[in-house]
Amino acid sequence: MKIKPGKISLIRYACLLIGLLFISGKIDNDGWFLLNHGRYVAENGIPYIEPFTIHENFSFVMQQWLTSYIFWEIYNWLGINGLIALLYPMGALTIYALYRLMLMTAKGNKDIALVISSFIGIAICLFFIKNRPQIFSTLIFVIEIIGLEALLQTNNKKYLLLFPFLSLALINLHAAMWPMMLIFMLPFFLDHLICYDVKKYFVKDNTINISYLCTIAILIVLAGFINPYGWDAMTYVFRSYGYDIISNYVGEMKPITIRTGYGKFFEILFFLMIVIYARHKVAIRHILFTLGTMIMALSSFRSLYLFLTIGLYPLAYVYRNWQGLSNTSTPTENIIRLRKVLILLTNIAFLCGIVKQQNIIFKCVESFGGILVSLILLAVGGLLFFEWKYGSLRNVKDRFLRWGYISVALIVSCWLLLITGIKFVETNQQPDSAEAVEYILAHEPVENVRLWTDYNEGNYPEFRGIRCFLDTRAEVFLSSNNKQRDVFYEYISLETGKIDYRTFLSWYDFNYILVTENDIMYAYLPNDDKYELVLSYQTDDNQRICLYHVKS
Repeated sequence: MKIKPGKISLIRYACLLIGLLFISGKIDNDGWFLLNHGRYVAENGIPYIEPFTIHENFSFVMQQWLTSYIFWEIYNWLGINGLIALLYPMGALTIYALYRLMLMTAKGNKDIALVISSFIGIAICLFFIKNRPQIFSTLIFVIEIIGLEALLQTNNKKYLLLFPFLSLALINLHAAMWPMMLIFMLPFFLDHLICYDVKKYFVKDNTINISYLCTIAILIVLAGFINPYGWDAMTYVFRSYGYDIISNYVGEMKPITIRTGYGKFFEILFFLMIVIYARHKVAIRHILFTLGTMIMALSSFRSLYLFLTIGLYPLAYVYRNWQGLSNTSTPTENIIRLRKVLILLTNIAFLCGIVKQQNIIFKCVESFGGILVSLILLAVGGLLFFEWKYGSLRNVKDRFLRWGYISVALIVSCWLLLITGIKFVETNQQPDSAEAVEYILAHEPVENVRLWTDYNEGNYPEFRGIRCFLDTRAEVFLSSNNKQRDVFYEYISLETGKIDYRTFLSWYDFNYILVTENDIMYAYLPNDDKYELVLSYQTDDNQRICLYHVKS
């Protein structure tokens, strides 16, 4: 098939995936307990009693068992770099799904769909495309909204078949988020209330037949039961979140505040969304999606990804008539000026992303040398040839625009090689506790170790087979889930001074204690004769870690 010149622009649409530059090159701390889970499932099957800590007979729901298994198999075959490489196709799929959703909402306007999904892609890749189950649940939620919007626009029954498969995937990949599938249907149910809008505050749009919505809800619930834990997995979120003790201590569960730079940015974004809705008439479901996910994001930073992916898609409808990027034969001065600004912003964003990954770039260059440079030149030459032959670059008269497009092509080519090279370049992925773990394993049989760690440091020792007091799975240590003991409450009571550390340590038979500068025992143990300092070192981020052995 012959491609007609001017019909496509690879440079233009490559910018859709600019957010992939901001994906972190390090494994997330939670990745260690997920790998530990996955290995257990591969070797022993699905657990129902918590098997990794010093606590006994804790009821356990491995609510992301399938994600953990997938991560472990990738790690087992390809190592840590394989896990990092997985983030790029998942990020690309999510951004492309967002683009398709924007395109539907914007009534086919490619310009606004491209701009909005590109900027949202940067935000979600920067904060949320990590080795966590949300890389799957985010994509599932976007596809769900696409299916509902398609059903609304076409009234085609075939879309009903999509939802049970999404439900089946979500309940096994990330069960804690499964109820959101039903919650995201509520705005489409409430769209039927538009008939009571006598003053015409909202756009009168098509609505999905109530019988279809009820059928979808039933299919979602029925498919939700197909998981190893049944109803316990489906209701996991209600026993795990909404506790003040977790919300006040766990960083990602804390609310967004204006005290931080990120907080200021998102508070302004929330305000702008309110102003936009005050000036434009939209469908009631759009307002509900935005305000609902906004409230969730304000209550915990962790929920911000729902606001970015679901709460912002109505912007495509608001600005559906915008044509700022259209390739008209005689573009106006304003359009030319806008294109120049977008080129500058694109280059700045790409360069910031590359600077963020500069360590990986240097290691790529060091490892591959002239081969890498040759590949860059080959990629640039191929991209520019294709663009000149089939794209719209040859029709650009403005010199600034022409060289601006070329500069984008150069940076895109570097990015392509960057995400390829990351799979082959060795990077230091060891967590802060690694040196202490190696010491323990060199001096004690792993089955004899009972280790104290704080909230953040337990994941990696458990991955290495050491039983710890707790890890970052905060909800596992609530009695509402484990049916035994509020371990997390004990931990917070210790760290806040409500329990004397000697009283606390008398409850558990620890033989090693690993403390950081943030741990209350960091100040007390040096003066306690019962504990011997066996290792002390500084981490890369200048945090002191001390390992104590309990004297016999």
